[in-house]
Amino acid sequence: MKSFAQLKDVKTVLVEDDAMIRNALSMAFKNKACCLRVCKNGQKGLQALKEEPFDIVICDFRLPDMNGLEFFKLLGDRTPHILKILISAYGDEKLRSELSRVGVHAFIPKPFTVKQLVPVMVHLFEANRKNRRKNVQDDSFSEQKYYILGKEKKC
Repeated sequence: MKSFAQLKDVKTVLVEDDAMIRNALSMAFKNKACCLRVCKNGQKGLQALKEEPFDIVICDFRLPDMNGLEFFKLLGDRTPHILKILISAYGDEKLRSELSRVGVHAFIPKPFTVKQLVPVMVHLFEANRKNRRKNVQDDSFSEQKYYILGKEKKC
């Protein structure tokens, strides 16, 4: 099973306005000695990303100051190495059709458990690391891939 052990050196930021979710994930990550910075709105999340580099961004769709798609649009192409995960209780088809357009790598519907989240994070991080290593070795960046819940698609 993919576990927290594989996330020891991975820096993650969570942008979530629900204090219960922030606290639960903070405790879970802290108990496993993994790095998780929490932010309660989009502006604080953007500020965190300016202050330090992260490997994974987990963002809620409904935030008090913007939605998750707007948040990821603001990140834009300046952070191509960051893996982007959107979480939401509101996962309709319209929302899902926008995910790849704004660079989201995975969508996780709420409610979810840590046991559901961690394997997705590990899968994305490992696939991204392998893809980056392959691109460096091949010296070809023409064919990038993204991963949505374990499904590999070519851009």
